[in-house]
Amino acid sequence: MSKLALLVNNLSKSYRIGTRAPYQEIRKSVTDSLRQAKRAVFGRSVSRLADENIDPSLFWALKDISFEVKHGETVGIIGCNGAGKSTLLKILSKITKPTSGYAEIHGRLGSLLEVGTGFHPELTGRENIYLNATILGLDRNEIARRFDEIVAFAEIERFIDTPVKFYSSGMYMRLAFSVSAHLDPEILILDEVLAVGDAAFQKKCMGKMEGVAKDGRTVLLVSHNIATIVSFCDRCLLLKEGRLVEDGNAISVAEIYQESQSNALDSDPKINEMILAAENNKNQKAIFKSISITTLGKHGEPV
Repeated sequence: MSKLALLVNNLSKSYRIGTRAPYQEIRKSVTDSLRQAKRAVFGRSVSRLADENIDPSLFWALKDISFEVKHGETVGIIGCNGAGKSTLLKILSKITKPTSGYAEIHGRLGSLLEVGTGFHPELTGRENIYLNATILGLDRNEIARRFDEIVAFAEIERFIDTPVKFYSSGMYMRLAFSVSAHLDPEILILDEVLAVGDAAFQKKCMGKMEGVAKDGRTVLLVSHNIATIVSFCDRCLLLKEGRLVEDGNAISVAEIYQESQSNALDSDPKINEMILAAENNKNQKAIFKSISITTLGKHGEPV
């Protein structure tokens, strides 16, 4: 069996709605922690997760998520807004701590979440490249060796020494994606990376991600573009209300998701055609959608 890249075990994340936790003294925090530990040792309390299930002010963004990802897999994550997709990626990226459960990451991880995540707005593009790469564990010589390639892919040479707070969202995304994809991460996590940028840049990103996947690296991609998920990913996870409800072949899971959406809303029937087209494109087969022949006049006008 292949070595695991990610192991997620009973992962849960809750947020308290409408209230803010009060500040308390260090002494009280330590006392409360010791009291909880004592109860756990003597078996006089149930788990914190079970206690909080009855609290109506809690919102569970994730609830008991478990799955494994092997090295070299390309995995898509889909679901409606609020399903917990971004929360899951933030936990895997170590931006947010889980309420319970755990996630093991085996290998260098690069992530691109919302526009601007991991960038300091007062620093220039050049300084942010070095900052991000250093956080990922690269030394200065490695960063310098890849610097020109990163800048060339992002196509922002003219503005590389400008503070990124003056960048447009498209420039921000170009640079952030370029840094994440060119630092040779063993695991690449992307959240709606193609939502910002023109068609040419989106095509460029897809080509780079395909290259990363062919190199045997692991890719997790969150997207609402089902055709992208089907064409790029071999496997797909479907989240619903914080729970993992489907895990399997990308095409099969995408069809289940589309069917659930069709039942909930009068969705666009062309989505099914997009899934079919993406499936055939994945198999390197072309589909003619329609053919028409028109006679043109002397100046190129239809007659």
